[in-house]
Amino acid sequence: MVLLALIAIHGVERQAGRIVHKPALAAVPGGVGDGVRTEAADASALSALVPYVRARIPPGDPVFVANPRFDLVHAGDPLLNVILERPNPTRYDVMQPGIVTTAKVQREMIGELSHTQLVVVWHDPRATLREDNPAGRSSGVNLLGDYIRTAFRPAARFGVYEVRRRVG
Repeated sequence: MVLLALIAIHGVERQAGRIVHKPALAAVPGGVGDGVRTEAADASALSALVPYVRARIPPGDPVFVANPRFDLVHAGDPLLNVILERPNPTRYDVMQPGIVTTAKVQREMIGELSHTQLVVVWHDPRATLREDNPAGRSSGVNLLGDYIRTAFRPAARFGVYEVRRRVG
C-alpha cells in the first residue's frame, strides 16, 4: 500500500512540474499559423526558414518536406508546407510507416519529385522515434532518402530544418 501511495505521489509531482515548468512557446511565423504555437527555438528557426524558402521558390511551386530517413518513419511535418505556403509535390502529406517505408511508394515519390527544386529535411528526433511495434522496425528500404542525398545538395540549415537544393 505504501509503495502504491509513493508511486501516485511521484506521478502527481511530475504532472505538477510539467504545468509549472512549461516550455516557452512562440507563435508560428509566416502569417498562416492562425494561432498555432511552437517551442521558442522552433519558432526562431522557422522565422529564418520561411523567408529563405519563399525567396527561392515561387508561389505555387512545390517544396518537399522530407524525413531524415524513409526506412523508419514515426511522424512527418505536414504543417510545414502550410507555413511555407508551398504545396507538397507528392500525394503523401502524412508520413506513415508501412506506406512511405515501402519500395513501391518511395519509387512513386521519387517520380513525383522530378521537377521539385527544393527539399526541406526535418531532422527532429520525433521523425524517427522507434515504437515498440512493427512500425518501430526498419523496412530496409531507403530509396527515397538515397535519391534526396544524391539529387539535392545542402544549401542552408535552420535548427532542425535542412534545406537542400536540386543539383544541376
